[in-house]
Amino acid sequence: MKIISFKNLLFLLLFPSSMVAQQVMLSEDVAIDSTIEKRGPNRKHYTHTFMSFGLAADAGSAGAKVVQPRFDYFNFGIRYKRRLAEHFAVGFDLSYGLEDYRLKQEAGKKLPDSLLNSRERMIFNNFTTGLYMRFNFGKRGNQLGKYLDLGGYGNIVFSHTHFLKNKLADGSTVRARITGLNYYQLLNYGLSARLGFKKFVLFGQYRVSNMFYGDKNLPELPRILAGVQFVLS
Repeated sequence: MKIISFKNLLFLLLFPSSMVAQQVMLSEDVAIDSTIEKRGPNRKHYTHTFMSFGLAADAGSAGAKVVQPRFDYFNFGIRYKRRLAEHFAVGFDLSYGLEDYRLKQEAGKKLPDSLLNSRERMIFNNFTTGLYMRFNFGKRGNQLGKYLDLGGYGNIVFSHTHFLKNKLADGSTVRARITGLNYYQLLNYGLSARLGFKKFVLFGQYRVSNMFYGDKNLPELPRILAGVQFVLS
C-alpha cells in the first residue's frame, strides 16, 4: 500500500505541471499560425493616396495650340489594389483633376474663337475614376517594387472657366473670367499607363474622346498628357 500511495502521489504532482506546459505551447502555436496580415503594399489588399503633375506631350490641333513646356495637369486621389497572383494585380482609383491650358495667340487660332488676346487660358476641373491591371517585376517583399499599370479612365468635367487678359493702349489691363460655357463635353475617357519605381511613378494618358461637341466645329486641345506621380501613403 505504501508503494501504491507513493506512485499515486508522484503522478498527481507531475501530471498538472505537464498539462500546463502543453496548454501554453498549444496556445502559442495557434497565435503564431493565425496572425496573417492581409493589407500592405505587396499583400492581398493595398490602398494609398497619390499626387500627380503633368504636361501636354502634344501641342494640340491646328487652331488650338497651347504654350509648351508648361505644367498643365494636376490631380490628387486614392488608389486600391487587389493582388490576384504573385506578379499580377488589378485595381481602381478615384481622383480630383485640374487641366489648365494656356492658348497660343497666333494667326489661325480658332479656340474658342479667332480673337487674339494678351493672355488666354482654359481651365477644366473634373472627377476621374480609373481601372487598371498591374504587372510586378522582381522580388520586393512587402513593399512597392517595379511595376507596370495598364488601364483606362473616365472623367466628369464639373467646372470650366475661360480666362482672358488684355493690355489696352493707355496702359491699363482688362481681365475677364467667363463661366457657364456650353461647348465642352461633360464626359471624357481614354487610356492610361504607369511605370512605377516604389513610390515614384512615370505616367502617361491618351484622351480618346473629343473634348468639344462636334457641332461646335472646334479644334481639340492636347490629347496626350505625361508626367510624374508620387505615392503618398
